[in-house]
Amino acid sequence: MKKKIFILFSFSLLYCDESILSSLKQKEFDIDYKKSEVESKKLRDSWINPINMSYIKTKNDQYGLNSETKSFKISIDQPIFKSGGIYFAIKYADANKEFSKLSIKEREKELIAKALDLLYKYYKTKLMIEKQKLLIENAKIDVLRKKEQYLSGFLDSSFLDQAILNKNQQELKLLELQDSLNEIYKNFKNISDKEPDNIKLPHFTIINKDEYLEKNIAIKKYKEDEKVKKYFKNMTIARYLPSFSLTASYNEIENKAALFMPSGKESYKEYGFKITMPLFDINSFRNIESTKLDFLKSKILKIDNKREELNRYEITLKKIKILDKKINLAKEDIKLYSSLLQDTKSRYEAGEKTIYDVDTLKNSLDNRKIDIKIYEIEKQENLLEIYKRVVNG
Repeated sequence: MKKKIFILFSFSLLYCDESILSSLKQKEFDIDYKKSEVESKKLRDSWINPINMSYIKTKNDQYGLNSETKSFKISIDQPIFKSGGIYFAIKYADANKEFSKLSIKEREKELIAKALDLLYKYYKTKLMIEKQKLLIENAKIDVLRKKEQYLSGFLDSSFLDQAILNKNQQELKLLELQDSLNEIYKNFKNISDKEPDNIKLPHFTIINKDEYLEKNIAIKKYKEDEKVKKYFKNMTIARYLPSFSLTASYNEIENKAALFMPSGKESYKEYGFKITMPLFDINSFRNIESTKLDFLKSKILKIDNKREELNRYEITLKKIKILDKKINLAKEDIKLYSSLLQDTKSRYEAGEKTIYDVDTLKNSLDNRKIDIKIYEIEKQENLLEIYKRVVNG
């Protein structure tokens, strides 16, 4: 059941992916995908040699003769067997194609995640501004209370000064938060055409560990890189083994006033085969050994990357559990503040408490409610680290 929920969820995210990036950013990625496709086709067919054409025209005035020769030739020299080299070249191209596509997808997901992260920060900062305004209200209430107590002779002026200083600090912090909100807005608009206030925040849910490892882009990339290194190693070995090629050509030659042969025109065909093999290359064993080492390294990197991704997944879960605990603590505080507020209102009506006490407790209650919203956004920010590393669907 969990898996079905995640798949449906992924499709909703796919819609978000396609809409959150600016049209120019999306066009860049579309071009990258198309170029990757073209480059992979070039690589896949690189073992097919071109058909060559040549035309030569020469004039010669040796011995006082004005001779002229024209020659036209179409030729091909096509290997059809390279001790497995052709097969490995095709497999190498296929693996390289997948690696390239995953690399582009990884960059695209990173940019989408950056936009979403800025979106979360934007909404979180707005909540922090709302919370800061409540703190300022409480600080103002504290100043009024301290002022009354000072004028009544119950407090020293230092307590009033401290309350005023705290109010000023809270107001300065509000200005800093508003400045941060403007900066976040600017950075978001650099990569998106959307207005952050008009976008509904996506809601991520955790997937299980096996799904995360199976859909992980980085792990898929390292698997394809291992294939790329493996096939390149085999291609390198094949370079130093026998190769069988078919050769063919069509020739036309036209002579005018030649010294040793009469003027005329002739055409003929040539076809055959050839077998080639390098007999000695001082770097052959070094080249092969180098590709073998690259292949071995790719296997180690694949295993090491899987370990890193597993650690990332487990750390994210721990962070989410801590945020859940913070949410539970905030809920307990809300219950306490609600009870105190109710009691304080009753005492205020009885003349035992002031309106300052009621307003202070109400602001503190609202503050803790905002804290829960902030913690929920922080949970989504952590889950975003999981989302951006997996392939949708």
